[in-house]
Amino acid sequence: MKFGKIIETDRLVLRDYIRSDLSFVTNMWFDKENGKYLSDPAEEYVDQTYVAALDGMEESPYGYYFIVELKKSHEPVGSCCIFTKSDADDSFDIGYCVLKAFWRQGFGSEIVSAIINVAKALGGKSVTAEVATDNVASNNLLNKKGFTVIDKSKFKKYNMDVVYDSNIYYLELN
Repeated sequence: MKFGKIIETDRLVLRDYIRSDLSFVTNMWFDKENGKYLSDPAEEYVDQTYVAALDGMEESPYGYYFIVELKKSHEPVGSCCIFTKSDADDSFDIGYCVLKAFWRQGFGSEIVSAIINVAKALGGKSVTAEVATDNVASNNLLNKKGFTVIDKSKFKKYNMDVVYDSNIYYLELN
C-alpha cells in the first residue's frame, strides 16, 4: 500500500518505497552484517517465492514499506515498514533497518518514532515488534521508546537454517 505522504523527522524523510529502491534495500538486507538479525535471507538463499514478494512490495496489500533518507541530501539510510496485525485492525507490527554506515547515530530512534506516528495516524491503538534477543541495539532502542516485552518467540531467516530467539515487544499508543 502507499501511505501517500512524506513523513519528516528532525534529520530524516520517510517516503513510500518504489520499485527503483529495490537494489538499495536488497543490498542492505542481504548484507551479512547489516541483515544479520532480519528474517530476510542471505542473497544465495533467495528463491522465486522471495523474488515475487520483493516484486510486490510497492503495491503490497498487507502494509506500508518506506525508504528512509537524510532530509538534507536525500541519501538513503534505511527502510521501515508497518503492517496491520491480522487479529486486530487497530494494532500494527513494525520493522526497521538502518544501513550500517549510519549505525549509532540515533537514526533508528527517529525511524521508530516516525512509524509510531504513522500507526497513530492510521488509527492504531498499539504497536508490536519482534527483535532477535541477540540484537542488543534494537532491544535497547525499543526499551528506550517505552516498549515492553510481552512474549518470547523464535524466528527463522527465510529459506535458511538460521533461527533466532526473539522478544515480542508491545507499546500502547495514546
